[in-house]
Amino acid sequence: MSTLIDELEARKNDYVLVADVITLMENATNSTPHEVVKYLDAHNIDEQISIFYMDESYNFEPYNGHLIGLGNDANRTYFHKSDVMAFEPITKHNVFKESLYTNNIVADVYGRTHDVNQYKKNREETYLTLSETIDLINTNINPSNQYGLSVDNTKLRDLARKKNFTPCFYYHGYVGEIDYQGILHTEIIAGYFTYRLLTEEICGFDNYMELPSDGVKIYRIIERKSARFADYDDGLFLFYKNPNGLTNAEADRQTHVEADEIRFVKREVDSYIASLANNSMSRDDTPAQNDSKLLAKLKKLQSENDDLNARLSTARNTYKQHRNEIKALTEKNEKADSEKAELIEQLNSVQAKLADKQTDSATLSNTDIQNIKKAAIKQFNRSLAMALIDLDYQSNLRKGDIVNFIIPYMKELAYVLADEQADKAKVLTVKSKTIYDTHLQGLKFKQGTQTKKERERVNIELLFKKQLPVTE
Repeated sequence: MSTLIDELEARKNDYVLVADVITLMENATNSTPHEVVKYLDAHNIDEQISIFYMDESYNFEPYNGHLIGLGNDANRTYFHKSDVMAFEPITKHNVFKESLYTNNIVADVYGRTHDVNQYKKNREETYLTLSETIDLINTNINPSNQYGLSVDNTKLRDLARKKNFTPCFYYHGYVGEIDYQGILHTEIIAGYFTYRLLTEEICGFDNYMELPSDGVKIYRIIERKSARFADYDDGLFLFYKNPNGLTNAEADRQTHVEADEIRFVKREVDSYIASLANNSMSRDDTPAQNDSKLLAKLKKLQSENDDLNARLSTARNTYKQHRNEIKALTEKNEKADSEKAELIEQLNSVQAKLADKQTDSATLSNTDIQNIKKAAIKQFNRSLAMALIDLDYQSNLRKGDIVNFIIPYMKELAYVLADEQADKAKVLTVKSKTIYDTHLQGLKFKQGTQTKKERERVNIELLFKKQLPVTE
């Protein structure tokens, strides 16, 4: 088992999260994530470096996606580390420092940071069964039972109640939690778990322990695919198999654990034994200066404080990023509204001129009037295309997308200019090729053939009739 764990650890060390690379570039260049992604896309990173995802067996498989539009998948997809470190547009910014090799810091979806090296430390822990724990304490403290300090199940339960050590049980499989929106999130975890009333099971004689209906919490992580939903509180559920959302969650939830699965960390038991030995040597009941339990608590509090500061910093940065993106989108929307008002004013002016010229048939022919109307339609098509290009901050729209969007509005304007006569309106409209080659001449669009995924994602109606996304 230890050989397999070492192999998995070595395999994971060959890869780095896409989100971590973007964050390192963001910090090194004082840029936003959006700017970093555009920079890497401009240097053809998709053609130079492959993206991977890690499956349930901890194998890395190719991920058929592009850096542009990757979004939240960046938190669960990987680059091969050697490929990234050989990619000159990244390495020239000196983002890969020594700390990357010694500290594998990852972020979960809540903005909290975690050191995955801690999991390796957890694997070094030794766990004892109930009988092994009792034997170890009695053998070291009271081998001849001369002081009446022998420990049995009842005494062990009382020590656990006093937080001298924490009972837990091993589990490997799907775990999940329900967020504040009522959505169930799951992932595969191997580790030790506990719950508040597990101490009472120490004296139980049943074959199975009933898990609480409100869930358990993580005691130690041994192995996991990512830090995606790390640092659970109470409310974590165990499943026989991955449930299909909340629909099958109750049926697939594990409700019992074998009673003889209770375990204790040997290090904590050793600490308790050491404290008893110190107390037995002290006749005045003066606390030992080097109380290992107090030192452990102090270390834990310091770790929790550091974690809280890191989470606050991440939350602050996330808020600042979202605020800036919302501000930028608001400014673009205001600009679009201004251009729309200007376009309407231009159309009104053209219509007014047409009305004036129609009263002077001696100086303006029908051909002249027809040409003016066609010129108005051309300018309308061009102005509408420019507004769409300016709003398309992710550069996802191609020329064909914009032309298809313009055509129904062009026909509507032609109908108005033709005094609502369909046959005359048809004469004023033009074909797609004319819009391509003449009306939109000189404007810049995204080049290349659309992929199937892009065709499914790009929808101009969705962009303008629904809320624009605030993040990538």
